[in-house]
Amino acid sequence: MSNSLERPSPDGAPRREAARTRRDAATRRDAQRGTGVTLPNGEEVAYDLSFAANYHKGLPHDTAGAVHGPSYRAFVHAVASHDPGALELLPMGQNRSNPGANPAVPSPTNPERFTQGARATAGYRKLTSPLTGHVFETEGGDASTFAIASAPVLASDELAAEMAELYAMALLRDAPFTDIEAGTGPAAATVAAVVTALGSMPWLNGSYAPATEAERRRFLSRTPVTAGAELFRGSTPGSRQGPWLSQFMLVGNTNNGARFVRPSGTDAGNNTPNPTFRGTFANMGREDGFVLFGTQVIDQRSIVAVAEVDYMTDWPSWLDAQNGVDFNNLDRFRDRRRYLTTPRDIATYVHYDALYQAYLVACLLMLADSSFSKDSGLPETASRTRAAFASFGGPHILSVVTEVATRALKAVWRQKWQYHRRARPEVVAGLLTLNANDPDKIPSATLKATLSALQAKIPAELLDLVNAHNKAQNARVDRVVKPRAEALPGNFPNIDPAADLNFLLPMAFPEGSPTHPAYGAGHATVAGACVTVLKAFFEMFEADGSTPRAWPLPQAFVSSFTNANANEGGELVPAPALAQPLTIQGELDKLAMNIANARNMAGVHYYTDYFESLRLGERIAVSIIEEQMSMYSEPVSLSFTSFDGEHVRVTANGGESLVQVYAATGPVSAQAWYARYES
Repeated sequence: MSNSLERPSPDGAPRREAARTRRDAATRRDAQRGTGVTLPNGEEVAYDLSFAANYHKGLPHDTAGAVHGPSYRAFVHAVASHDPGALELLPMGQNRSNPGANPAVPSPTNPERFTQGARATAGYRKLTSPLTGHVFETEGGDASTFAIASAPVLASDELAAEMAELYAMALLRDAPFTDIEAGTGPAAATVAAVVTALGSMPWLNGSYAPATEAERRRFLSRTPVTAGAELFRGSTPGSRQGPWLSQFMLVGNTNNGARFVRPSGTDAGNNTPNPTFRGTFANMGREDGFVLFGTQVIDQRSIVAVAEVDYMTDWPSWLDAQNGVDFNNLDRFRDRRRYLTTPRDIATYVHYDALYQAYLVACLLMLADSSFSKDSGLPETASRTRAAFASFGGPHILSVVTEVATRALKAVWRQKWQYHRRARPEVVAGLLTLNANDPDKIPSATLKATLSALQAKIPAELLDLVNAHNKAQNARVDRVVKPRAEALPGNFPNIDPAADLNFLLPMAFPEGSPTHPAYGAGHATVAGACVTVLKAFFEMFEADGSTPRAWPLPQAFVSSFTNANANEGGELVPAPALAQPLTIQGELDKLAMNIANARNMAGVHYYTDYFESLRLGERIAVSIIEEQMSMYSEPVSLSFTSFDGEHVRVTANGGESLVQVYAATGPVSAQAWYARYES
């Protein structure tokens, strides 16, 4: 007699065989995606092999900022060949066992470099996961499946526009987003100057003629700059509508009167009326920025850095940073939290966030608020008897939002380290400064001509503002990292902190960029992957299947200073009347832009890094969703709009899954869609 009425079918060996068949099909599916062909932009072998446009932070540099050539070649061999032993031999930081090979490298341990209270000596930073791109993946596309287009070269109009935009972001780092958008407030004159400068550039005023398909995509994604409201926007329609900051980074949710409700009466603990769980959050609502996390509450207010304090605006501290000196944790913070109000605020957020943090909070917000519903193609959504939990419920969605992040990092880390090795913006700014003051120190005639051409494309009035800003920063007596008073050893460039042209990029982080290359961007790739999961699992369309679902909350909010004291500002206030209604999809796309662009606002990434990496993350997420859906034995479908505005539908039934993409011009094959961004 059986010990149960009925056993699952299939079971035992048939079940194991069915599982193997589906896993094998998932592996074969990877071959139907992109070819993974990656073509760097060629600058690594240009400029007389000076490697000036490539990443080499932490390696030895001379006092003009030129990397020690043999060290760079050894570094490239180690990361390309997956040789941990060779990496351990690199002359980095305290491991520089042969200082005679590069005697001009300055010492970073001078106690006069730091103000009282900061560390008297600084250690050295390590390279961040340089071999991760060699790690294989078992779910979704392998890192080798995906590629991103070549990065812009130094002399291009696109790179000039990117650098000009980064300078503009640094100049407006402490202006409230609301003031930037309206062109009002104390920074109104700077906003106007920035708009005029950026609007004069072909790449940013719509007059450029793209030469390649990759250029065309990125160029068309730009909003021509004619007003403050168009500054620093993203590549998707949602990121260009309404307030700059996504509602997902500001508002909270309500308990809809259904969660933690107690009968009327008294609370057994304190004998006071307590009809709901709210307690000290008695007035909790969306405008208070509280997001439920089980029985805990996440407060959308953040720790933010003090205003008007930038870093690496003098040559010695810039050079120390390139040599790997560890300036981490020298940040200075305000003594109160606030809602994100300025570019510096959100730059601080992405300096310390848990990478997928913003998307976890967005997911929690939507799960706890019945205004947001699950995708209508999920089995439990329309079921009369089934409720989502282990499948397509909170535990499932929350796990997938975090799960795609690590896959995204593996893929983008392969692009960073094993292919492109693109220099960070701080390096390009250093090259411009060197060329403007002491061009004889430029190691290549070709590079010198390229930098002169690049400087000529950046509006002079913008560079003048940066020069003045940096000199004012260097004159501050309260700097954490101070310029050296004494001359550095070796043949130091002729850059007088007070008299000469200073085009260094003011950095929001004391240490400058992370210790990994610029292209692609980790934050942006994770943003693309996580936001794609949220768009796929939650309903993005009305009943007709094509009309974007409106933002369901009755009021949109912005964070703004509500009084003259900036330290007491940063409160949520109703947003001005909107020209177009917000949508859920648009605010999710804007959330991805906010996080990725915040890294640009800190000075550590370019627009290109955001644009290409966002779409890389999207493809990684779709490959994972596609494989997960193929493991279900009933009809399942998910629909959303891609970052390029195409309708993407993932369907599965009985082990077979299908990705369908529909553009305005008609269907696009899944293989072509996966491979689109390779060139």
